[in-house]
Amino acid sequence: MSKMVVGMASGSVEKLIVASTMIGGAVALDTEVDVYLLLGGARAFRKDVAGTDRMVHDYPQLRAEMEAGLKANQIPDPYGFLRQLKADGRLHIHVCATAGKIWGATALEDFVDLVDDIVGIGEYVIKSGEADSVQVL
Repeated sequence: MSKMVVGMASGSVEKLIVASTMIGGAVALDTEVDVYLLLGGARAFRKDVAGTDRMVHDYPQLRAEMEAGLKANQIPDPYGFLRQLKADGRLHIHVCATAGKIWGATALEDFVDLVDDIVGIGEYVIKSGEADSVQVL
């Protein structure tokens, strides 16, 4: 089984949609995926931010158009899609401890149920060196 590491430095809705789609493709190809939520990624997975109006948009002027396109094409929200992908055990989501501290989230309970653990940046560096593919968004 191949391995992919995704560093989510951005937590924008657009990047989350791209990441969840890419991760879905990787899981479908029998790839084990470790996602590391770095700065903006960590914020996007906080319970009080995920799926709310507090989410960041890369192109806020296109928000309505994007949401209409997602709905018309029955594309699931990224959190729901990631929940589906986690079901088979090949997707693991980790929060960088420093990123969590920056956003005032230091306990696992501060994040949505998709997050497996809070780790140091060293784990991201080590796993990236061992992976077949590394993506940074």
